[in-house]
Amino acid sequence: MIRILTAILLLVVISVSYLAFTGVATEPNNSEPEPEEWVMDASLATYLEEFEKNFDEGLNDEEIPGGAVVIVKDGRIVFQKGFGVKERGKPENVDEHTIFRLGSLSKGFTSVLAGVLAEEGFVSWDQPVSHFLMDFRLNDPEQTGRIQVRHLLSHTTGLPRHAYTNLVEDGLTLDLIIPRFEQVPLISREGAQHSYQNAAYSLIEKILEAQTNADFNSLMYEKLLNPLEMVHSSTSYDGIFNSGNKATPHLYVSRTRGRVPVPISGKYYNAVSSGGVNASASDMGKWLLLLTGHYPDIISEETLAEIYEPFATIRNQRFSRHWDGVNQSHYGMGWRVLDNHGQKIVYHGGYVNGFRSEIAFSPEDGTGICILINTNSSYPLTVIPDFFNHFKTSALDIVLE
Repeated sequence: MIRILTAILLLVVISVSYLAFTGVATEPNNSEPEPEEWVMDASLATYLEEFEKNFDEGLNDEEIPGGAVVIVKDGRIVFQKGFGVKERGKPENVDEHTIFRLGSLSKGFTSVLAGVLAEEGFVSWDQPVSHFLMDFRLNDPEQTGRIQVRHLLSHTTGLPRHAYTNLVEDGLTLDLIIPRFEQVPLISREGAQHSYQNAAYSLIEKILEAQTNADFNSLMYEKLLNPLEMVHSSTSYDGIFNSGNKATPHLYVSRTRGRVPVPISGKYYNAVSSGGVNASASDMGKWLLLLTGHYPDIISEETLAEIYEPFATIRNQRFSRHWDGVNQSHYGMGWRVLDNHGQKIVYHGGYVNGFRSEIAFSPEDGTGICILINTNSSYPLTVIPDFFNHFKTSALDIVLE
């Protein structure tokens, strides 16, 4: 009897081992069905086809050498494409992975990074800047003590427009610029007037570094670029210069010569938070998905809403003139905000060294677009309002039906 039981047990062991090595297994009872493959709506496909055609024609009409566009909708990247050439007179085409400088679109990365670190307890919007930076002093000692992190990020410190931007462009470090703010006469009380800054905005770098004991660029990679797998993005001159797939900037010289290629500049990499991020359209698609709330493991929608909340009113129409019937815009923290007749648009533009960039999205409906070009032109500003008006009208048509 013992011999029989032993033989049976041996057969069971051999059978189990065989099944393990051959991968034979029974189907689990609780197996979930495969998700259905996403198919683009026919109306969206038709619109994107027309958009591509019109955008390409617009670049040619404006004599823009090259550009790239990415569009997101409903949590998906639905369009990404390069147009034209990387450098005028040369055959290499721009594609969706070609790297451009973003200029002031960097400010949006910075405010979101600050939001991530706020959620982790390193900083808060209402903390006084003087608690972090002992060398920070304004012309008015009392106002110095009242300046908070949100005032830096909303350009409402009371400093005049572009205070010491010239020193940033001259390549001075932020450590050398900070003590000089005391010499600048103020134009308003904190929070009362929007006055665009680069040097003062970039003080957030020093605050985040002081609170985390980490380099600002390292924080950008650790908290944003790496988790989003923005593999073509960087925060240094070397990052774009050494890339094998980069656009060349162009400057307009004259009617006869047109737009002429120029070398990539090293300016603003000493103030990455204001103008030193490089990226491709494909990476900016991932960035738009985060901005529209699809990466809650990185930053919550609640914190994003705080960042986009209008804090200062911009009464001139410099940034709203391309939107029909919109006479003013606002600024949150690192982002411009406008009301397109009931449609909230969060956006920002950037220009640096012959590169122009524009990004805009509607947080409520999850639609967004980013346009990158390798020269200075207002053409993207004419494209973006039409883009949002199309989807706004389409949504209205659906409701009416």
